Amino acid sequence: MLETLNPQPQDKILQLIAMYRDDPRTTKIDLGVGVYKDATGLTPVMRAVKAAEKKLWEVETTKTYTGLAGEPAYNAAMVGMILGDGFSDRAASVATPGGTGAIRQALELIKLSNPKARVWLSAPTWPNHPSIIKYLSMPMAEYRYFDVATSGIDFAG
Repeated sequence: MLETLNPQPQDKILQLIAMYRDDPRTTKIDLGVGVYKDATGLTPVMRAVKAAEKKLWEVETTKTYTGLAGEPAYNAAMVGMILGDGFSDRAASVATPGGTGAIRQALELIKLSNPKARVWLSAPTWPNHPSIIKYLSMPMAEYRYFDVATSGIDFAG
């Protein structure tokens, strides 16, 4: 089955990883996939993360499935943490897989709730984002957020 598919262009993130790997400089830091790696190539787990995992492990009583929207108490806590206390009656939240899966799921939800919705993409963006939008046949537009001349935010967009 897979032999019938056309070869795809190499992923830009994987190209960046290869460039890092091939760079002989000893002072380089790999942030290519958005995670910190130390000089030995390991991604250390922060002490705060270990402590949080331990705390959860100590009080966890089940591994039951929470449903499509995720754990309601966790979702509500995230809304409060991100938006503040005054938004619980004006914001909705659902759990998603990470990264690209979350974007795909969010776009499908947007399309279901508003089939004519236009998606605004930052420029630059990751190359897989426009591909997902095109696959879903959603109209899209771009806005700039980075000013190359000042290496700052492009407020004019």
